[in-house]
Parts: sequence; C-alpha cells; structure tokens
Amino acid sequence: MNPFYQYFHNIVAGAWSLIAGMGVTIRYFFKPPVTVEYPRHRLSLPEAYRGHIELVTFPETGGHGCVACGECARVCPSKVIKVQGEKEGASSHNRARFYFIDFSRCSLCGLCVENCPQQAIKFSREYEQAGEGRYYAVIDLIARQGGKTA
Repeated sequence: MNPFYQYFHNIVAGAWSLIAGMGVTIRYFFKPPVTVEYPRHRLSLPEAYRGHIELVTFPETGGHGCVACGECARVCPSKVIKVQGEKEGASSHNRARFYFIDFSRCSLCGLCVENCPQQAIKFSREYEQAGEGRYYAVIDLIARQGGKTA
C-alpha cells in the first residue's frame, strides 16, 4: 500500500473515531442526571438481583425448615458454608442449630440455593451490607433469624 495513501487513511479514520466519540458525549450531555440522593431516595432493584443468602421463614411456624443435610456446604465452590444440626429427641427430625456463612468470600453463585432439597435458603433483596472488618461478614443465619426452627 502506498505510504501517502496510508497517511491520509489514518487521518480520516482518526477523525471519524473522534466525531463518533464526541457524538456519544454530546448525546449524554443533554440527558437528565441519574444521581440518586442516597439514603433519602433509593433505586428499585431489578428482579434478577441476588443479595446475600438467608433462610426462608415459613409463616405457619415462624421458623426455618433447614434440616442440616449439608448439601449446600458440599456444593459450595468457595467452601464458606458450615452447617451443624441436632435432634431434640430420638423420634424427632434433625434441625439446623448453626448455619455459618462467610459472606466476604461468598461468590453468590447460587449453587447452594439451587441444591437445597428443602428449599430452606433463598437470595435476599438486601443490598446494604457494610461492616467494620472482615469478621463482620461471618454470620450465623439461625441466630440472625431469631433461632426459630420450623
């Protein structure tokens, strides 16, 4: 290719790129801002939003239905879930006593929610998750719910 032709081709291509970029900038310059005055005003979350994991509360019992099978802990790729259950009597069913999860390392992949045989865990709609240190992210979901079992 001729160097003279290549030189002018590069100038035209660069000018076109500059015009296209400025067009996008000018278009957004005249649109209204989308700034939200948080915490007075909050954005609505999309339906697909997945917050941290929480136990499902059953309205008829007011408690959770986790049987501490450990399936969620086995499928977790990050290995951040620890579940311990206990039986109240010889003929009673096993119930979760502790359900620890480290949200600082959780990838929110959803495998624990999908594989729960009792449908006892779900994604929350909460998005305000701040703490003063990394140990504030290790939470016992049973204690957070109030310690009630179904």
